Amino acid sequence: MLEDDAESTHGYIEHTLEQVTRNELGEAIRPLRPLGANSQGVDAFLQGEVPYTSGQLYLPVQNRLTRYPIPTLRLPQSAGDRLLDIGFNWGRWSIAAARSGYRPVGIDPSVDAILAARRVFKQLDVRVDFIVGDARFLPFRGGSCDNVYSYGVFQHLSKANTRLGMAEIRRVFRDRGRSLVQMPNKYGVRQHQQSRRRGFTEGEGFEVRYWSPPEMLSAFRQLIGPSDVSADCFFGLGIQLSDIDLLPRRYRAVVRASHGLASASRRCRPLRMCADSLYVASIRSPAQEIFQ
Repeated sequence: MLEDDAESTHGYIEHTLEQVTRNELGEAIRPLRPLGANSQGVDAFLQGEVPYTSGQLYLPVQNRLTRYPIPTLRLPQSAGDRLLDIGFNWGRWSIAAARSGYRPVGIDPSVDAILAARRVFKQLDVRVDFIVGDARFLPFRGGSCDNVYSYGVFQHLSKANTRLGMAEIRRVFRDRGRSLVQMPNKYGVRQHQQSRRRGFTEGEGFEVRYWSPPEMLSAFRQLIGPSDVSADCFFGLGIQLSDIDLLPRRYRAVVRASHGLASASRRCRPLRMCADSLYVASIRSPAQEIFQ
């Protein structure tokens, strides 16, 4: 479900298209057992992938995970709503969604990630549907999804490509459909440092693109619908309190401080503007309530 004549946004796309062209997928799709795992049974693919899906704090535990890092989903419990997980890689957010009562469908441009997700879902006995595809060209009919979720994905796309993805999110929503999308805040302390380090350039390839909160809100409101922002984490991207036991002790104070500031920002809303990572919650049609 990838467009071979569209601008590539990630090396995963070229790699997947090359595999398809060489017809290498037949043997890869058959096995359901983990294709290499450590003594705790954690799949080898995500052992290597974890710092790229979860952030730089996870570099010390690359290939050393003792369990699957399943995050806490910031969505209410569901009684079977369909949730589209854009850029789901090995499926951590889809697993969290399934455990919260959703019926997740994951989409990712990497066939290797999709196959790893298939193995992990089998291992954890979780039901998730998935497809190889591109966030800019969602292979779903209009109005087919109740909710859309995306974490750590649009931050790596150019702003023009991100806007294409936003328009696709709106298209696949049902009436009053909701989305929750993580975005990097250019005013976050750590993100400002990173942006300054590269000369405040827009970014190329897989580099993070930085958005201001007003810029995010303007784009999401225009292309999706009524939107608001909330703090995800401080001092970096991808920091999850649920993973604190996996990280080196020297990082745990950062994780706790990030979580404390995110909690405080719900009472002191201006504090959100200093968060490194923000959630943008949007709804397809006007409503008084959006994600809290």
